[in-house]
Amino acid sequence: MKNMEEENETVNVNNIDGSIVMLTCIYNDLNNLHWKKEINSNGDSFDYDSQDIYRHVLEQILLRFEIVEKISPETDKEERKVLLKDLKIATEKNIKLYIKYSDFFEELPREKLRLDEFNKQKLPENNYTEQEVQARLDQIIELTDREKFFRTSFYNTVGFLINNYHEDMYHISVWIKNLIEANFKGYKPYDSNYLKIHKQSFFNMGVVHHIHKEYNGIIFEKITEIELYNTLNLKNTISYLKIKDKRMIFYLFYKMQNDLLNTEVSEQWLDGILNEINTTKKYYNSQYKAVVWEDRSEKQKEFADSLDTLFKTILVPLTS
Repeated sequence: MKNMEEENETVNVNNIDGSIVMLTCIYNDLNNLHWKKEINSNGDSFDYDSQDIYRHVLEQILLRFEIVEKISPETDKEERKVLLKDLKIATEKNIKLYIKYSDFFEELPREKLRLDEFNKQKLPENNYTEQEVQARLDQIIELTDREKFFRTSFYNTVGFLINNYHEDMYHISVWIKNLIEANFKGYKPYDSNYLKIHKQSFFNMGVVHHIHKEYNGIIFEKITEIELYNTLNLKNTISYLKIKDKRMIFYLFYKMQNDLLNTEVSEQWLDGILNEINTTKKYYNSQYKAVVWEDRSEKQKEFADSLDTLFKTILVPLTS
C-alpha cells in the first residue's frame, strides 16, 4: 500500500512540474508574441483568430491547470522553486503589460469584430446597414436565456468575440503570482465562472423599480424596468446599460454591493456588473466615491444625498 501511495505521489508531482513549465511557456507566448504584436501594430493584428486563441488558452488551459499537489505538496524542493520563479516572472510581465496598456486592451474593437463576423456568417451577400445588422444580432441574442446562450453554437462561433479575454487572463496572472508569493498558503481554486452565470437573483423587482424610477435617463440612458432588472441581476445577454455619468453609477454600484448584498456574493456581482459596462475594477476603485469627495460638484452632492436617502429609507428595508 505504501509503495502505491509513493508511486501516485511521484506521478502527481511530475504532473504539477509539467503544468508549471507549460504555464510559463504559454505566458511567454502571450506576452512576447500575441500581446506585444497587438500593441506594436496598434491593434491591427487583433482579429477573430486572436480571440479564438485567447478563449482556448483561458478555458482549456488557465482555468483547468493544476499547480498544487493533492498529496504531500513539495513546493519547497529546489527544482520546484526554480520552476515557480520562472512562472512568477512570466506572470509579473503579463501583469505589467496589462496595467500599462489596460486602456488599449479595453478599447480593442471586440463589438465590431463580433458584428462583422455575424454579418459574414449569418447575413452573406446583403446590403444591410451597420445599424440593421446590429438590430438583427440583438434580436437573436436577446431572445436567449443567458445560461443557455453561452452554450449555443452561435456563441461558440460568433458571440464569444465580445469577451475581454485580456482582462480575464490578467486576473488569473494576479492570482498565480499571489499564490507563489504566499507559498500556496490558504490556497483556494480560482473561480472559473468568468462568464458570470448566476442562477439566483441578486436584487428583487422592488429594488430595481425604485432605482429605475429615480435614475432612468439620468445616470444611464433610458431603458425599460425589465431590462434594468435583467442587467442588475446579470441575466441579460446584450448590454442594455449605457452610462451617462460613470461617477454617479459607480456610487450606485458601491451602495448596492455594500448595503444590499451579503459578502458571499457581493464581489461576484460587482465583477459581473463592471464587466457589463466594460469597466475595469482598477478604474472603478479610483472613482466610486468621487461624488462624496470634498471637491465634488453641487450636482454630484445632490445625487449622493438623494441616493443615500433612497437606500436608507426604502431600499435597505426592502432587503432586510
